[in-house]
Amino acid sequence: MYISRKITPIGYVYRINESYYEAPFYKSRVLFDLGSNPANFITYYSEVAFSIDLEDELAKIGKKTDQFQLEELFLRFLNPEAQKWVRFSLSKRQPKNTNRRDFNLDDIHWFDRIRLIAIKLDHRDPKRLIQQKYPFFERLLFKSRDEIENMIWDMEDRLTFREKSRYLLSIFSLGKASSPEERDTFFMEGLCKIAEDPQYFMDLSSDKVLSSYLSRYVWFYFDAIPRTRVPRSYHVFEESLYLEVSRNLNISVDKLLSLSKREVLKIFRAKILELHPDRGGSHEAFVKVRKLMEDFLKIRF
Repeated sequence: MYISRKITPIGYVYRINESYYEAPFYKSRVLFDLGSNPANFITYYSEVAFSIDLEDELAKIGKKTDQFQLEELFLRFLNPEAQKWVRFSLSKRQPKNTNRRDFNLDDIHWFDRIRLIAIKLDHRDPKRLIQQKYPFFERLLFKSRDEIENMIWDMEDRLTFREKSRYLLSIFSLGKASSPEERDTFFMEGLCKIAEDPQYFMDLSSDKVLSSYLSRYVWFYFDAIPRTRVPRSYHVFEESLYLEVSRNLNISVDKLLSLSKREVLKIFRAKILELHPDRGGSHEAFVKVRKLMEDFLKIRF
């Protein structure tokens, strides 16, 4: 089970749904209507003591649940203190999965893989990595289009405004555009290509996925992404900075472009430790690499 949201003229409405298999795709069906505010089904006894009043209602339709399962389902609708307690509880009662499931990358749509890479690895060019078999791709298996979209949508909501802007530019490869007009074209062509792919919309339709899911990218793109052209001087500075970082870390520019933020930080930290004055390194070189790291992270991520 999962909580699905639907866009309406008065805002979101929420439902408890489940995915089920009906060849050749997983489909979604509604189990219970939560209305516009799922928090109405939560009864608080203190800041961290609460119950979710749905066990009996779901039992009536043959869905047996318990408070642990409902806590996880309603996590984002809890108050901040209750969320902290549930996250702590989940970390204690969920064993680490050491037995990874084998899967075929072709069973997971490329756009879903790109979005998870961009979110999980904070990567600027996720298309470079979509043939890598990351363990977190398992989260996309055995789910309907509705469940996948709501899962990724919830993850996107946790991004800051700046992170979301960078995320949108990366998943549609918009950094390659030479002008705002070309970027608009890339964005709309990319969006339509995804919506018209039967492997993406599964049991739905192109119009349905555009209006229910992909429209959120259109709103954010035209409301939030700057429309001005990036000055040529900025591009020159960026290119020279990449070359400088490449020389100091002894890594090719292509390799730098393929690395996630975590991987870049790891390499920079190793270099900084190597040059630290307390370890016999040069103070000037130490300061220079630290400044390079700060400038590079601002531009790259």
